[in-house]
Amino acid sequence: MSYKYYEGNWGEMRARAKLQWDKISYDELEQTRGNFDELADIIQERYGLDREDAMTQVEDFFSRY
Repeated sequence: MSYKYYEGNWGEMRARAKLQWDKISYDELEQTRGNFDELADIIQERYGLDREDAMTQVEDFFSRY
């Protein structure tokens, strides 16, 4: 699926993302608008992960929906 799909459905998916990454606020999730890189940056910072692990989590999340 393309990035546009995620951006277009981000409002619905934001709640699911909040359940998965509870250390990230709704406002921060809204600001990413489903952008993989921005979301991975926040995950990396909040959870102390390296870039590759954070990006893997983002890709896994979007592949489920």
